[in-house]
Amino acid sequence: MVKVIRACENGARYLGIAATVAIMAIIACDVVLRYAFNAPLAWAYEFIGLYVMAALFFLPLAYVQRCHGNIAVDLFVKLLPLPVRSAFTRLGNVLAASVFAIACGAFAVKALDAFRSGDEIIGPYIWVTWPIYTIVAVGLGLFVLRLLLQVFQSESTLQHDAAEGDHGI
Repeated sequence: MVKVIRACENGARYLGIAATVAIMAIIACDVVLRYAFNAPLAWAYEFIGLYVMAALFFLPLAYVQRCHGNIAVDLFVKLLPLPVRSAFTRLGNVLAASVFAIACGAFAVKALDAFRSGDEIIGPYIWVTWPIYTIVAVGLGLFVLRLLLQVFQSESTLQHDAAEGDHGI
């Protein structure tokens, strides 16, 4: 099970990286087309804002949590003995998993409703909304799984995963 979660996290991480590359490529093409040929990509900013930014932010959340890359205010926590610090971290993970599981469920229901109803954002282009909610639900779901997994992992495994974040892509 751990290997499956890890593989999904890695896949989501690479999709987040692909989203970053896609943003750069779309904006670069838009700039070239806009200033060189006076023909901008009219759909670029809506597409990036609706779909690609959601993928960029939500999909890598679990990987970032695995590598202890999320922001942590640990000025006083580091002064606590390791068992107490570990207990607080695990309790925090349970509480965070509870909150994010509710959000994940809400987005999953919203994605299903949007898919069934054919929900769209209408403007110069018509954008279906279910992929946005699905991306967020998947990212949050993986994040919740990682938080819960960290509750039960040993300290050595947690430290090994944190060290992984020090390596490059």
